[in-house]
Amino acid sequence: MTFKKIFFLIFIFSFFYINFAKTECLSDKKVLEIINNSPHTPIEGISGNITLDDAYCSQNKFIKVLKKKLGKPIGYKVGFTGKATQERFKITTPATGVLFKTMFIENGGSINKNFGHRTLIEPDLMVIVKDSKIMEAKSELEAAKYLDTIHPFMELPALQIKKGEPITGAVIVAINMVATKMVMGPGIPIQANQEFIDAMGTMETIFTDENNEVIQNSPGSTLLGNPMKVVLWLVKEMNNRGVTLEPGDRLSLGSVGKLFPLKESNKTYTYSLIGLPGGPSSTYVHIK
Repeated sequence: MTFKKIFFLIFIFSFFYINFAKTECLSDKKVLEIINNSPHTPIEGISGNITLDDAYCSQNKFIKVLKKKLGKPIGYKVGFTGKATQERFKITTPATGVLFKTMFIENGGSINKNFGHRTLIEPDLMVIVKDSKIMEAKSELEAAKYLDTIHPFMELPALQIKKGEPITGAVIVAINMVATKMVMGPGIPIQANQEFIDAMGTMETIFTDENNEVIQNSPGSTLLGNPMKVVLWLVKEMNNRGVTLEPGDRLSLGSVGKLFPLKESNKTYTYSLIGLPGGPSSTYVHIK
């Protein structure tokens, strides 16, 4: 094979790679279609081979449109912070999405179980940023100084992906981590001492139904060993992106266990944090 033929083949390969390797990032048209039909219309056509880079490329397009519709974001969510969810969704790292005020319903409020396609309920944790100096934190103790409160928090996502379509971690990242609706309980003041940080790992997170039947009881250590480790991961991730966490930002730290399908009406779910100094605290929601 002559040098010219080799050069030509390299040129053709490079052209193909540059022009087609990035096609997994959703088009502006596709993003707008999904948002305009959210959360009831099943989503199809997102490749199961989408990379995490292309997923964030798609998510950035989502956020740009959502800002115009919903206003300024009020926080961030971290997902895939447990080994089980990483394995289930074939992703090897935590990932982030963006939260908006209209996603929140009042504590103790009601929502129809069919508020979207493939609705779920997910016990979670939330912390509130007190000071932007958290961006300088290198340890759990340093980060705790710049957090205000920790809250029991339930996310109510509409998975929205059409049955039979691929559901990977990257697919979920692409559509803003399926952030849909959520409810947050009263905050427990975060104390910047080792005792409180240790208690965040050992506390019980108890998820019950209207009959006080325990559906799930998971320790705080489900989240990377301690929820503060998730905070540090997010701080590092945002520093890498050139994004600053602001006072008042709400940070969802991830599922403390399973995601449960909303199959029945007339259900009331309660989620409590037990074992923290200054606690306990509970949040609840009624499913119509």
